[in-house]
Amino acid sequence: MKDLKRGLVAEGLEVFRTRGDEVHLAERQNVQLMEAGVRVRAGASPRVTVVVRAQRNDAPALSAEAIYDAVRARCGALRDAGFTETACNAREIRSVSDHDQLLDTWFEVTWEREVSSLSEAVAEARRAITCERYIVP
Repeated sequence: MKDLKRGLVAEGLEVFRTRGDEVHLAERQNVQLMEAGVRVRAGASPRVTVVVRAQRNDAPALSAEAIYDAVRARCGALRDAGFTETACNAREIRSVSDHDQLLDTWFEVTWEREVSSLSEAVAEARRAITCERYIVP
């Protein structure tokens, strides 16, 4: 795991955090460091994972399935690069001060691609970071 993290950093990628056998990559918005929704996993089946999402508040009249379809429609570059959809789920975003208050719902589609080397992982992670990961339907 440490070798993967060091290798990604040496290639110019920023690390947000590590969890288990995954390195979560970071993205800068101005001076702020934010999670990019892109992860690189080490181990027996190394892979790059990217989460693409749309938010209910951006399209309150659309059904959940229509929002998922809008996300999938905009992920052609990932699909063309060999990423496959592995999950879709709705994540409720709640107020930190009042957990009963629902602020939004994120409709997330997870894409993964197996890699065979650090250089391939770096290339695919860079591809994932440059893809649109926040979709407005």
